[in-house]
Amino acid sequence: MRRFIKKIHIWLSIPAGLIITMLCLTGAILTFQAEILEICYPERYFVKETGKEKIPLDKLVPMVNQQLKDNTVASIKVTSDPDRTYTATLAEGFRVWAYVDPYTGEITGQSQYSEGFFYVMLSLHRWMMDGTRTWGKYTVGIATILFVFIIISGLVWWVPSDKKRLKARFRIKTKNGMKRFLYDIHIALGMYASILLLVCSLTGLMWSFEWYRNSVARLFGVEVQQSGAGHSRGGGRGEKKEKETVNAAVWQQAFDHVAGKVKSYDYITIADGSATVLGSDAPHLRATDRYIFDKRSGEVTSSVIYSEQKSVSKLMTWAYALHVGAFGGIIVRILTCLACIIGATLPLTGYYIFYRKHIKNNSKKRARKNIVS
Repeated sequence: MRRFIKKIHIWLSIPAGLIITMLCLTGAILTFQAEILEICYPERYFVKETGKEKIPLDKLVPMVNQQLKDNTVASIKVTSDPDRTYTATLAEGFRVWAYVDPYTGEITGQSQYSEGFFYVMLSLHRWMMDGTRTWGKYTVGIATILFVFIIISGLVWWVPSDKKRLKARFRIKTKNGMKRFLYDIHIALGMYASILLLVCSLTGLMWSFEWYRNSVARLFGVEVQQSGAGHSRGGGRGEKKEKETVNAAVWQQAFDHVAGKVKSYDYITIADGSATVLGSDAPHLRATDRYIFDKRSGEVTSSVIYSEQKSVSKLMTWAYALHVGAFGGIIVRILTCLACIIGATLPLTGYYIFYRKHIKNNSKKRARKNIVS
């Protein structure tokens, strides 16, 4: 049985190894996307001076629109942190943002996600830069399924037949040569990272295959919608929609009404007729509540509370949180990032072990036979 498990582990790893390395490496980079951007572009995300009174939204939005060329504000994200800028999503373009100093109304920077480094990383991670998002997405999905079986077979193979050797499986020896060192890295680090890598793989499949997503939904008792809700992390692909006239005159009143209904918040995003709230006690970054308000008075007319939902969309937010380690604080994200880095090295060390054991040794045996004959 162990020999069969070993063959499964090896022969699944050989074709999928390089794709797994790419997925893990890009996943590790994307884990700290927000922090990396804040370090690279601090002027976008942090104000220079605080202490002044923030400009009301009904006055701030027109000030921002005057500074924009051929674009307007579609929504604005108001953070509770006094040191941070507001983020305005613009109407024209896909994920185009302007960053606004709430004390002066000045735009401190602009960005378009599809033109940035992290969009390239996401494209590699999700669909291998395939513009059609078909064969690339399915290739990633198939490689991820193989990775699940590779991890499980590796764990079964990892358990030694002799229990006395169990402790040795946890150690990395550095004084027995490079071959032994790489072998121990593959075995020991692979074991340490296996659970998190398995979680990332199983949740990642939610974006690759509809049948898998629907099966998980049914497993958790969630009604599956035929529209295919929750297909992607960020929504649509930037298709052009009919331009709507945005009335920002009551946005401050709407903000005040919504803020009065929540105890504390990390941010409130105000759009035309609706507001999205991330509470300070939210279990993860996508556990947001939605409020609908009257466009003339700003009064809240209805709400959709995250904790009360039971939908595919909520299931996908949890899948995303588990996939990127966006729950349990910074420690979980660091562990997730480290697990991805380890996951990226496993195919490489595995290839080396396979080469030394099966190719190089066989070449030496054939050479000896030739000499003898």
